[in-house]
Amino acid sequence: MIHLDLSLQRLPADTKRLLLGYSGGMDSSVLMHALTGFTSRYNIQLWHINHGLQKNAAEMEQFARNQALHFGLQFRVDRLHMDASLGNLEARAREKRYQLFEQALQPGDVLLTAHHQNDQAETLLLNLMRGSGSAGLRAIARQRALGEGLLFRPLLEISRNEIERYALVHRLDWIDDQSNNSLDFDRNYLRHQVLPKILQRWPSAIQQFQRVSELQSETEQLLLDLATLDYAQSVHYKPWTRNACLSVAALTALTGVRQKNLIRYWIKHHNLPVIGFHKLEQLVGQLESKEDAAPCIEGSGFRIRRYQKFLYLLTHRPDPELAASYEMPPVSQLEIAQIGFSQTRSDVFAYLRRADQGQRVTFRFRQENGAITPGLHTHRLKRLFQTHQIPPWIRCSIPQIFLDDELVTLWLL
Repeated sequence: MIHLDLSLQRLPADTKRLLLGYSGGMDSSVLMHALTGFTSRYNIQLWHINHGLQKNAAEMEQFARNQALHFGLQFRVDRLHMDASLGNLEARAREKRYQLFEQALQPGDVLLTAHHQNDQAETLLLNLMRGSGSAGLRAIARQRALGEGLLFRPLLEISRNEIERYALVHRLDWIDDQSNNSLDFDRNYLRHQVLPKILQRWPSAIQQFQRVSELQSETEQLLLDLATLDYAQSVHYKPWTRNACLSVAALTALTGVRQKNLIRYWIKHHNLPVIGFHKLEQLVGQLESKEDAAPCIEGSGFRIRRYQKFLYLLTHRPDPELAASYEMPPVSQLEIAQIGFSQTRSDVFAYLRRADQGQRVTFRFRQENGAITPGLHTHRLKRLFQTHQIPPWIRCSIPQIFLDDELVTLWLL
């Protein structure tokens, strides 16, 4: 028998509404039936997602609607209309589904899903085959924040066998998702081909996988706690970037494994996908490089670069397309829209703290090929960039102020 009372006691005291992610399959039908004993405590709604992928998608939606009507529960349906011809279908469907959940949940909402011990075992094995670390091997979390609400999985300690017994004892109806039988999906292959053979040899494997997940969850929490402490000692906020930087000196004072743990935390702290194992190894190996070296590690939508003893986390933005020089007009404003520049002659001379004696005012830019203004200005320009700690990758967008062809300073407002 499945008892939800103890599991639901873990919910926040201000929980107002339970939304069950309801496919119409056996697992979610069992959880729906068990929840009917709590309608006096919570506002309960069935939430069906029609991905438009299964041949019987319309039938599944109608079944879900009928079940909500039969048990006197509120009902919501969303249709995603996904393209089955595109690759990585299983992952894309999950991503779309959870994006929808995240956007819709309100404070006091708890989204329930019917994931159970066997799902936990499948997820752990899938992540193991992908080479995941402790974060992946903890598999499915019992609960986590989602949007303004909470995602909660009350059946995570219940096996599929127990769920099947409950469904038969209570003579429940459900509808099968035909895609669950397709071995084209990795999860289905594990479910139908791999796990049965494992259980023949090791009958308690499902429970042991659950224990591994719980231990990895504890390990991940310890790593998070350690990274939080290391981050506080290593983080710096530097000019010319919105993201926090890491001190190379603080990093190199740590052991190699703590360096990698801290870098992962730093990236995730900025809501970016963590770089892979080999790139992380490459980055750690470059921490001891000379100061004039400029290592660059590419991530998904960002890059990590080093400048003056700090690591910078840079989100990809195209360099502005700028001309080599712009001449200040005598009366009107000079507009350089690509960098948000809009100033008059009087603004410029006020910035320079000089008198306007009719000099020719020119704003010049370092070109994309990295060439610095040639001639006598080369060394002065380099010193100005270094004095103001301007990283090399943004120097091409920093205006250089020239009076009568003499480099005076940089425009830094």
